[in-house]
Amino acid sequence: MRRSGIEGEGVAWAIGAFVASLLIGLLVEPFRDTIGLENVVICYLLVVVAAAAFGGRAAGIVAAVSAALAYDFFLTTPYHTLVIDTVAQVITVALLLATGIVASIGGRVRRRSAAIADAHTKVIRLLHRVTETAAAGDTAVDRVAAEGLHRLLDARRVSILRRSPEGFTVAVDIGETGLPIDLEALTHLDREGRIPPGHHRVLDGTMLLPRNGVALDLVARQQPVGYLVIIPGRDVPADRTTRLAVAAMANQLAIVAAAQPQR
Repeated sequence: MRRSGIEGEGVAWAIGAFVASLLIGLLVEPFRDTIGLENVVICYLLVVVAAAAFGGRAAGIVAAVSAALAYDFFLTTPYHTLVIDTVAQVITVALLLATGIVASIGGRVRRRSAAIADAHTKVIRLLHRVTETAAAGDTAVDRVAAEGLHRLLDARRVSILRRSPEGFTVAVDIGETGLPIDLEALTHLDREGRIPPGHHRVLDGTMLLPRNGVALDLVARQQPVGYLVIIPGRDVPADRTTRLAVAAMANQLAIVAAAQPQR
């Protein structure tokens, strides 16, 4: 999910919107006495909407400010200054700025909803794949789940530990595998993927996985048979649906682990 700050692609769109605002002013300036200024306002709003839709909220706000300033500089009297000498022109510039900011926020909300829907689709597909693999009795289910979660959550590390006569041993380890796994240092989620109080982190209204990583107990027939460990790599949202799906995968891994003889 995109953050509200400008970074990466958003910088390019913010700069592009600034340049576009200047170009619109330069191109329209020779015709400002004959062209309808409402048409110019629409052109500026199109720039703002495009910047917000593809560059993010911050890029959209930069575009809105650039559009308002360019309109003021090129098309309001006295020309080529940022001074405005009539109330009507002040209202026009203010409305252009406000409309641009509202369009930026609205575009961000739509992108956020689309990103959440896409994340839910991906996690449900992975859950379906893990469930099918487990139902087939395929011992590769651990690797299917670990590799899928590693990609889905952009995790630094995903590990599956299995109970053995010597304790818990690592069955599958994906990502940064150099350090030993300290189960005591991890936040343990419950069987429905809920994060315990005191470990909540939120970004843009969506829960994030704790920075230190999480562990889900693999329990079958009321007996612990292992752990699913996820160490997040960055602030990737993991909302209720995503965490519930991950917990369901842990349950499938536990069933498969219980059905296999301990080594």
